[in-house]
Amino acid sequence: MPGSSKYKIDKRPLYRDEIKSALMDAITSGELKPGDRIVETRWAKELGVSQSPIREAIRELELIGLVESIPYKGCVVRQITKKDIADTYKVRIALESMAITDAIQKDDPELITTMREHLEQMIAAAQTGDIRQFVEHDVQFHEAFINCSDNGMMKRLWEQCYVHDNTKVSAILSGDSMIELAKRHELLLNAIESRDETLGKQEVYMHFTMLLNSLEAADA
Repeated sequence: MPGSSKYKIDKRPLYRDEIKSALMDAITSGELKPGDRIVETRWAKELGVSQSPIREAIRELELIGLVESIPYKGCVVRQITKKDIADTYKVRIALESMAITDAIQKDDPELITTMREHLEQMIAAAQTGDIRQFVEHDVQFHEAFINCSDNGMMKRLWEQCYVHDNTKVSAILSGDSMIELAKRHELLLNAIESRDETLGKQEVYMHFTMLLNSLEAADA
């Protein structure tokens, strides 16, 4: 297999998430455009893996709406619409509004410490342009107060929003800098620290509304 691929990572075997991430990067960067077919053999050669993990990655991308299967054509890149992202955000507003209320009622000092650590790591990643670490700490920031609610059904529904993948897409497509996106999380943290349930719900709503506004601004 060729060793010069820009997607190969230190010539070592790629993990499942890295394969999906490579395909995702090709889509969000515009290398793979809406309507383009994802050729398994080409990507297997590009990444130095068999076709099986490529096929698995494509299935996962289909679940989050980045690709679609078309009869007699195969899997092609979908046009990502604002409605796709807005639909996910609306579900997350409902779930995270419940979760932040539970977190405020629980008043767990350890939660505040954990969220602040992830916020600091998010800002640090944003300053260096490390989108992988930015997304990881963004997700863990939100996941901290989701877990604090101790509601198993809520957690399962939240995970079904494909939070990692949608966060990455939003960060790439947003008209705002990663630093701006990171610092907005401080308002959510402040609401939990103040133990104000009404403010908490308002901040969850505003958090996702501002994300949608920045995506719309990027399209303008």
